[in-house]
Amino acid sequence: MRTLLLLALILLCTGVRAQVLTVSDELTMRNDTEYSLIGKLGGQVLLLQDRENKHLLTAYGRTMNQSWEKDLELRGRNVRVLDAVADQDGTGFHLLYLYRERGRNHLQLDRYNPAGNLQDSVTLVDFGMFATAPEDEVYRSDDESKLLLLMVEQQSKARYLGIDLDSMQLLYDNELAPEKFFFGEDFLQAEISNYGDMYFVVDRDNFKSKRKEHRYEVYTHVADGAKTDMIDVRLGDSLTYDVFFRYDNLNKHLTAGGLYSTKDFSRADGYFFVAIDPRATTQRPHFQRFPTSLVKNVEGKKYNKRNPGITDLTVREAMLRRDGGMVMITERDRQLQRRGGAIQNQLLNTYSGRALIDYHFDEIVAIAVNPDGSPHWSNIMHKKQYSQDDGGVYSGFFVMESPSRLRFLFNDEIRFENTVSEYVLNGRGEFDRNSLFSTRDLELRLRFRDGIQVASNELVLPSEHRNRLRLVKMTYEAR
Repeated sequence: MRTLLLLALILLCTGVRAQVLTVSDELTMRNDTEYSLIGKLGGQVLLLQDRENKHLLTAYGRTMNQSWEKDLELRGRNVRVLDAVADQDGTGFHLLYLYRERGRNHLQLDRYNPAGNLQDSVTLVDFGMFATAPEDEVYRSDDESKLLLLMVEQQSKARYLGIDLDSMQLLYDNELAPEKFFFGEDFLQAEISNYGDMYFVVDRDNFKSKRKEHRYEVYTHVADGAKTDMIDVRLGDSLTYDVFFRYDNLNKHLTAGGLYSTKDFSRADGYFFVAIDPRATTQRPHFQRFPTSLVKNVEGKKYNKRNPGITDLTVREAMLRRDGGMVMITERDRQLQRRGGAIQNQLLNTYSGRALIDYHFDEIVAIAVNPDGSPHWSNIMHKKQYSQDDGGVYSGFFVMESPSRLRFLFNDEIRFENTVSEYVLNGRGEFDRNSLFSTRDLELRLRFRDGIQVASNELVLPSEHRNRLRLVKMTYEAR
């Protein structure tokens, strides 16, 4: 086992701090392997590998040495793991999965201790036979004590299941079939509160000819009740092309932050915010145009004075504030497919028809909104990431949270020898940029978007290159 310790001293607003990198040995991954980081339990980082008929749990110790590995014996055949959730008190983790037995499909929930020993097991639902392979999505509550599972066999309706991990019980199992509903086009997002309440958001009439009728329908289901209600969120005459919903458990509201345009989907004119009271029947968001200075800073020479706005902007995250406001995190993201005769020959001869795509992940724009929707501050954190034909997996950023600041960690460039940097953003919108370390001679290709925060000062990231996986623990230490 080889441990690499890298001390990079940087000066921050809180004093001098160092980053310690601890790197595991390589794991050879098969092409059909999917993996997920569960968390840090009992002082060990747990990695789950899903390989067709095997489900390997690997534990890494304090120095990221491989402590042990177990093949989890899951029930039935044709197992499909849906989610693996670490308990917040560090006493174990839950595994939610589908399996087939005697032609029937079942939903299973298992609980393991940090040593990977099975502690409890329950079959939550017998689905019977699926007519077609259903789509599924899993949403977690903020405290990760509840799960919401959406199962879609027919596009005209969705089956939703609320699951309490602490009691390992099903809270509800219902179907939702809004009028003239097509899941693949109309569904936006779902959320589940720490109490188990469900929110299911449908997008309606979001196109030019009917933009005055544009609205969100928010269907709610209270965990201890059987009734489903609907809240109508009217969006005036604006088109919305990206939005992020987040349930605010402290203020008991479903909040949403997004981008809007009054003309088309190619350029955002500004942003909107709404805090939805579950007891209300109608709501209207607060719309706010981008400050001119912000648009000029982002667009640069492409700034259009007659039609000011920001192109290629995507909402990545909504960070809740204790006062009921929000910090909306957006990123410029565009994908370009390469064309031309030479490229077509390369596509046919070399890549067997696989599309050739350029990925651009650039500026991060952070927007702070007060509880009434009025602007607090906005700022731009510049970065420029470019890659080809890699799905953009090494681009983007990781947000490390603490009560007083957010850290945005990212690769400066998408290449094998690269510098890792961070922005440190405080509650007033002020930030510092720091270069943390170089991956030169470390043989690391860090996938920041797949990392997990395991402590207030620590995160774990996967590094993947040519089917070789290593885990990197990054710890901030005071000096």
